[in-house]
Amino acid sequence: MYDPVGQADLLIGELGTRPVASMAYSTARVAGLAADTGVPLFPRARRWLLERQHADGSWGGAVPNAYDRLVSTMAAALALRAEPGDRAASAVRSGLDYLRDNESAWRNEVGEPIGFEVVAPYLAGQLRTAYSISLGSLTELERLRADKLARMPAGVLTRQPTALLYSLEALDEVVPVAELAGFAAPNGSMANNPAATAALWTATEDRSTLAYLGESAGSTGDGGLPEIYPINVFEPAWVLYLLGRAELLPVSAKPHIERLAGLTDGRSEPLGASAEFPAPDSDDTAMVANIAQANGYPAMPLLEALLGFEHDDHFVGFAHERGTPVSANARVLEAFSPHPHRFTAQIGKARDFLLDTRIDGAWWYDKWHLSPYYATAQAAAGLAGVVGDDVLAGTWRWLLESQHDDGSWGAAGGLPEETAHAVLAIDALVPLFGPAPAGTYRRAHAYLRERIDLTEHAELWIGKGLYTPPTVVRAAVLAACELSGRSGE
Repeated sequence: MYDPVGQADLLIGELGTRPVASMAYSTARVAGLAADTGVPLFPRARRWLLERQHADGSWGGAVPNAYDRLVSTMAAALALRAEPGDRAASAVRSGLDYLRDNESAWRNEVGEPIGFEVVAPYLAGQLRTAYSISLGSLTELERLRADKLARMPAGVLTRQPTALLYSLEALDEVVPVAELAGFAAPNGSMANNPAATAALWTATEDRSTLAYLGESAGSTGDGGLPEIYPINVFEPAWVLYLLGRAELLPVSAKPHIERLAGLTDGRSEPLGASAEFPAPDSDDTAMVANIAQANGYPAMPLLEALLGFEHDDHFVGFAHERGTPVSANARVLEAFSPHPHRFTAQIGKARDFLLDTRIDGAWWYDKWHLSPYYATAQAAAGLAGVVGDDVLAGTWRWLLESQHDDGSWGAAGGLPEETAHAVLAIDALVPLFGPAPAGTYRRAHAYLRERIDLTEHAELWIGKGLYTPPTVVRAAVLAACELSGRSGE
């Protein structure tokens, strides 16, 4: 039985229980950890890898992406090197064959993972030492690494927390890992990232670090490791926002809204993906501001904090980043838009950046998500209140024309999450164009309704590999199912 209010209440009740599903890269980095005796510290992680190798020999998400498959397969081959038995040896051979055949495929791919320019050349060097396999693209990868590190001010890695802590496992050639242990979070992690924390454990063997890895492994329920854990700002903020878009916020959401709205305690301080995350970002900060404003809570301190991410012609997501996120600028625009007189310049800056980065005059792509429908949904929500329908006519046509016959949108013949974001994008543009054709809504609703109970979704979110935040995705699907159902009546 379709019960959107009950399902929304269920999602709120599940916040924090499984915020991020297992993914190959993190699992591989932790699977390689072993005690002094050689006994693996996380044997279930090794089994997870052995059970989830793709038929072509690679590891990574369900939707093929050359970046994700490259780093995940390199990491898995290294992790399974110490695993005895013919099964592991065969898996490694297949993985190395995949790498030989596909090591340059990333050059023409979209979806560059976090830290790829640091992590990929590091793994390639380790692979060459371990298996005497040399990747032809290593020189190019090393240039990317040098460019990234050159952007960091001298000595900054040991002076203050930076986003590079998230890729700590690939920094031991740059700075001794133990020297960065002071940036570990109270929960024992490094940047709430299992892969980075695995490197911290290797360098320090701190008990709290190992305890964090155990808790992270336990959070997924299947022995694998998540991309990031916990995400006690990111997960509830996105879920609340999405449910709010469909007017599905239950009474049980109120404590979560109050907690998020009170995180800065009236101070102009930016937020990160969790309370423990060492590097704040504009995306989480703006999203919490949007939650606060939509529910009648003060948001000005958060809006003031966003000014710290302002550059000449855009807003950065993180300090020292190499690529500018579309979604973060869209979120910032949405947050500032209720205050056109106070943030006139900032609104214009984010607006112009989004319009300048639009592809084919219609859609957007973002560094945090593999699907253009995600980025387009965020851009539509930000721009709809500050531009006219003539500006976004191409976006409206693209959304309507790219729906598949079965009512879905997206890759692999259509995916529930991509369909959800397409519906949300259309909903954001309704004030400019009026309702979409009833058939568009009815087909979308029928497609989503059939998949409303799914708890597993393809990995489309971009971390150091592809990953899924299940509750966030389920909230998007539920919200879009409800919106399309109402509009198609």
